[in-house]
Amino acid sequence: MREEDRRGGVKLSLTRLFLHERTVEIILRILKAEENGEKIYPLQISTDIGSPYSYVSKVLGELEKCSLVESRPEGRMRVVSLTPYGKVVASMLRDLYTELEKDFNSRMKLDILKDVYSNANGDVRVYLPVMAELEMLAKSTNDGFVVEEAKKLISEVKRKIEGAK
Repeated sequence: MREEDRRGGVKLSLTRLFLHERTVEIILRILKAEENGEKIYPLQISTDIGSPYSYVSKVLGELEKCSLVESRPEGRMRVVSLTPYGKVVASMLRDLYTELEKDFNSRMKLDILKDVYSNANGDVRVYLPVMAELEMLAKSTNDGFVVEEAKKLISEVKRKIEGAK
């Protein structure tokens, strides 16, 4: 969990550090600023993510020790930026964060409904409940992919029902 550094002090391991949501938010905030061509300061990061300045400063110090972040004084402030290694890690974290934002329960329900629909063999008694479930699913999730796929399948089911009449 924690590992001793050469001076006998305790430091957070990089793995443990990245398992904390706030650490990811700090890195992603720096990445966002850099992509927008903005300078970012520890106090601004603290305000933006709603975390105490002392914690942000501690995490930035650990990230700097690991060569993922670098800082330089600018007047009375300290500008923070990602190193090339930090940019790679930040990009991977953003991809992971995006992946984890998906509604996996809704995606699983959608897959099941697609299977039921594809195995219905023209049976209208199956199409109607599938369509009702798809409509509820589309209304119950914020996952854009699920909503779009559900709408497509609803249209397809409606065409099958119309063709069966």
